[in-house]
Amino acid sequence: MGTYAHAQVTDSDAAQNLQFDEIPDVVPTPQALAPEDMDFDQLHEQCLEKINDDPETAFEDAMIWQSRGGGRRARHCAALALFAAGETRMAAAQLEQMGSEPRIGPAKMRVEFYAQAADFWLVGQDPTAAYRAANSGLDLAKSNTDLRIIRARAYAKLGRWDYAEIDLTSTLAYDPVNVQALIYRADARRRQGKLEDGLADAERALVLDELSVEAAVVRGDIREEMRLAKVQGEASIQRPQSETE
Repeated sequence: MGTYAHAQVTDSDAAQNLQFDEIPDVVPTPQALAPEDMDFDQLHEQCLEKINDDPETAFEDAMIWQSRGGGRRARHCAALALFAAGETRMAAAQLEQMGSEPRIGPAKMRVEFYAQAADFWLVGQDPTAAYRAANSGLDLAKSNTDLRIIRARAYAKLGRWDYAEIDLTSTLAYDPVNVQALIYRADARRRQGKLEDGLADAERALVLDELSVEAAVVRGDIREEMRLAKVQGEASIQRPQSETE
């Protein structure tokens, strides 16, 4: 799902959704990003490379470029620069806005914007917004497995493990060897008490990627729950019945 896909999420409370019209206007400084004879793809690549070293400057340059007709590439670079600078929710809002604009480009491109937006919303602790963005992307490309995984992650953050499992099962119908989907579904099934099914998913993920730490951890969690359930069951059987009159 791109450079920032599958970012790790903490358990802090989600904040309110940032509205698109809250994205501030930035007055560009009088410096050009690059010679005007460079094409848009070159400028976009140059802008993205600068993000790693100096996201604030990359954002300013992207805004200058946008003011000079840089279009979607300038806006995309500006959004990624915002994310790199810690303005996660603002970046997500910008990308979701771009995904919603039919004239910005072909459906495939808009789907990518929605996927990045949904992933960023998750990083920004807003699973409801992540669900909205992923759902909008799936309206354009129902078989997109990246979006289905992101939507499943949003469901998981909302405590809807059953819906998460459904999305992950759909993902695996399109892509049976998707290790990430198997890992997430294993955990979703564990959360619902479907330990045998979850264990099968985790072990399948390890067959496909024997070095996956995530799969090994989920398998370990499931095995421990199964062990505890067995111990509790045996204790219940062995517990003497109370005497009755």
